[in-house]
Amino acid sequence: MDIKSEPQMNVTYETQQLTLRICTRKDAALVLDFYRRNIDDFSKYEPITLPAALTLKFHADMLDYEYQAFVEGTSIRYYFFRKGDPFTIVGTMSFRGISGGYYSVCQLGYKVDIGYRRRGYAREALALGVEAVHRERGIHRIEAVVLPDNDPSMRLLEGLGFVREGLIRDRILLNNEWRDHYMYSHIEGRTG
Repeated sequence: MDIKSEPQMNVTYETQQLTLRICTRKDAALVLDFYRRNIDDFSKYEPITLPAALTLKFHADMLDYEYQAFVEGTSIRYYFFRKGDPFTIVGTMSFRGISGGYYSVCQLGYKVDIGYRRRGYAREALALGVEAVHRERGIHRIEAVVLPDNDPSMRLLEGLGFVREGLIRDRILLNNEWRDHYMYSHIEGRTG
């Protein structure tokens, strides 16, 4: 079996409606604004440490950490902006736990600003991101977990060719309650 090399991905991509880019410490105020607008909604789906998540320092430090992980090739987070508006984050996607070689897997995470949903932004950004991770990083398997009551997210993943593999019990502690999640995967070159 040939193991593909692990090249770096681009810092910026463009789609029809969006600019996707790696943010750095200088963008901390934009990221903080994104979280402030959405903290109540985001905390339903991911563990968020309050009040730290609402400080500029937290996001500046997190962006430093994420940029270093991007350079090292272990994690990639893109923030997406509508073309023509480089100062308002409308969403983000990340590929974490990137493991090459014989494992060739990573975990996809994403979120969209509550005020910009149902406009096709997540579908457009994730379609590009998934394809780029397969092609440019040589990742064979991309995994995503979704709460069983998150129908929009399940429809999004399924529309992008992800397949539900099963239920993972007590996957993430959210708001002091262990929550089950469905496991989805996208396999390079497969359509189901």
